[in-house]
Amino acid sequence: MIIDFKAVKPFSKIARFYDELMEYVSYKSWVDYSLSFLDIFNVKKRRFLDLACGTLTPTIYLSEFCENIVGLDRSIQMLEVGKAKIQKLKNKKIKLIVSDLRNFHFKKSFDAIFCFFDSMNYLLSEENLFNCFKCAYENLERGGVFIFDMNTIFALKEIWDSRIEVKVHKNFTSIWKNEWIEEKKISKLEIQIEWEENGEKKSVKEFHFEKGYKVEEIINILKKAGFRIANVYEHLKYSEPNSYTTRVQYVSIK
Repeated sequence: MIIDFKAVKPFSKIARFYDELMEYVSYKSWVDYSLSFLDIFNVKKRRFLDLACGTLTPTIYLSEFCENIVGLDRSIQMLEVGKAKIQKLKNKKIKLIVSDLRNFHFKKSFDAIFCFFDSMNYLLSEENLFNCFKCAYENLERGGVFIFDMNTIFALKEIWDSRIEVKVHKNFTSIWKNEWIEEKKISKLEIQIEWEENGEKKSVKEFHFEKGYKVEEIINILKKAGFRIANVYEHLKYSEPNSYTTRVQYVSIK
């Protein structure tokens, strides 16, 4: 297991709460769905890369289907949570790298590169997306596949905007506040965590920003990065997205 502490080290205040915070996400279903495209497009299952892997829940599922896998994230705090998981599981297939989505390079290429849960929406410019897509292209085997999902403009603007949601978890309460910034096509999310520790009330707050892109914009950037095929699906389905689709699955082949 490798953790490169010389790379960027952003701080995540909610890392230790993350798994419980995202407990509503069926990661296994997402992983199974993404893996199905490897069979559809006859992609080998030797080496995988999981971008923005966070606390490694999808990475661990993916590791069951390959010889080895690298989990990459820019948050050491997230990776430390994930590291404890794989040590407990005695999973020796997974290696960890602290790095940025926009700039990663490996000596050995991968059969498949994955990125789950709208992490690509966090890249707030076409230039940043291109840099990420170009790195993915350069680190794939010929015929390899790059698979990721993104929230649509419809979801960020029509579903998320002005939404305030309070979620009661086992060990804390989370408050989610969304705001759509039309001129920038960006959704601002404020997450506040409140909990009690040794009789004392505590709280922590983080801000997240997701950019909404048109499907055509993403396809053009993928092709500009070198991908010869860029397929688009309604997430968790095999049909084309429509104007009411909230999440899109991109499957690109080198």
